[in-house]
Amino acid sequence: MEHKTLSVELRNEFGKGPAGRMRSEGKIPAVIYGAHDNRNITVNEREFTKKFKTISENTIITLDFGKDSCEVLIKDFQEDIVRSRIDHLDFYEIEKGKKLKTHVPVVLTGNSPGVKEGGILVQKISEVEVECLPKDLPEQIEVNLDGLDVGHSIHVGDIAGISGVTIMASENQTIVVVNHPKGTTAASTEEDEEEVVAGEEE
Repeated sequence: MEHKTLSVELRNEFGKGPAGRMRSEGKIPAVIYGAHDNRNITVNEREFTKKFKTISENTIITLDFGKDSCEVLIKDFQEDIVRSRIDHLDFYEIEKGKKLKTHVPVVLTGNSPGVKEGGILVQKISEVEVECLPKDLPEQIEVNLDGLDVGHSIHVGDIAGISGVTIMASENQTIVVVNHPKGTTAASTEEDEEEVVAGEEE
């Protein structure tokens, strides 16, 4: 489980004007909601950018107020693509000892023999929703492609059990599939194999 810390400050100014001024000062306006009353804060933009090259829902973050702190997950964010910066953050406060629901990335590992034969690998989902205690939250869920042939797929129900973690997605949901090469079908492949066998018998 990945865990990071951010220094934050409470804020009592709201609206576009104050928010714009905060951003010009190198601060990101943010809000904390969840276990307690909503709290409006600012995050140091330089510190956040340095610690978070990518933003993920499954990283537990300790927000440090100086005399107080709380643990949160990033639930949403607003990004200014033109300026390449984060404009706003939504943090969800979690409670120790209480289960939470969040999304965890799916990472493909291994080598599919179907791809080596010319099949086309298609990943249908890149993350799954899980329910667990904060201490059991996995950084990622790995799906091994070894043994995945052309025309076959791996479903959520095929994921090996993870201690303390419940996967909320349907067991029948497809994670990854190896499609037949373009211009071929399962039927044509079987016909080609039958022709080869027949030729050998002659």
